[in-house]
Amino acid sequence: MESLKRMFKNVRRLLQAMLLMVCLTFVLTACDDDSDSTKLDPIQAPFVVDEKFTTTVENGMTITRDESGRVTGVYTFRPAEDGIDKLMNAPTSFEDISYLFQLSEGNEVRLERTWENPAWEGLPDFPQYSEVYRQYYKGVQVAPGDSQLNYFITPQGKRMQSAYFSIIDVKDLNVKPNITEKRARQVLADYLDVERDDSWDCQLWIREYSSRKEDGKIQRDIRLTYFITGPYAPMEPDVWYCMAPRYYAEVDAHSGELIRVNM
Repeated sequence: MESLKRMFKNVRRLLQAMLLMVCLTFVLTACDDDSDSTKLDPIQAPFVVDEKFTTTVENGMTITRDESGRVTGVYTFRPAEDGIDKLMNAPTSFEDISYLFQLSEGNEVRLERTWENPAWEGLPDFPQYSEVYRQYYKGVQVAPGDSQLNYFITPQGKRMQSAYFSIIDVKDLNVKPNITEKRARQVLADYLDVERDDSWDCQLWIREYSSRKEDGKIQRDIRLTYFITGPYAPMEPDVWYCMAPRYYAEVDAHSGELIRVNM
């Protein structure tokens, strides 16, 4: 019996050693000390980070808008502040507030996902519920384009508590790429000075970029882009999880311009 226990113990140690070797091999491969990582100057994200938002109260709802006047958030009921009668009069669906988004032809907002949340302790008899909508233009996903609506489920049905939006109005955009996914991957490979790998994930989406002009106004530019999940980056990985960071890139699907690279 003792010899059998020792055998199982040795087998267990062998398996642990093999697992450790696999992790170390992965880590060392991802962290090549001879890499040119210090020479890379990844393109910075072309987005305005100091955008100003305004808040108004309309039809009993607290509405937040960005500098372009687009709705980015709606509050209809604050459990710690408002009476239950206000919740009962809140919107019941996205359709009730769709008038806040004036979208051109070709834009579509689809319900993608729903789930239930634990009841808030202040309203233990009212379960919580969430919906995620995603925007598309002529069948192509708009990024980020995610909108989340949060509800309380009352005896009279669901009532919206809050909502967060990233919906933009896309107009007259050609959704047919001029370059292939293979060419988009090659653009990233050339920038990183590595061999192209056609297994890199490459997704077509519509993306809005922004910049602040000299007069202080924001200029917005909507493009058809490829979002690429590129190779592992030559950086120290998270050893605990045996994970290494990857390069992500956005390439203009019409011009082939490399718009953005980050990790």
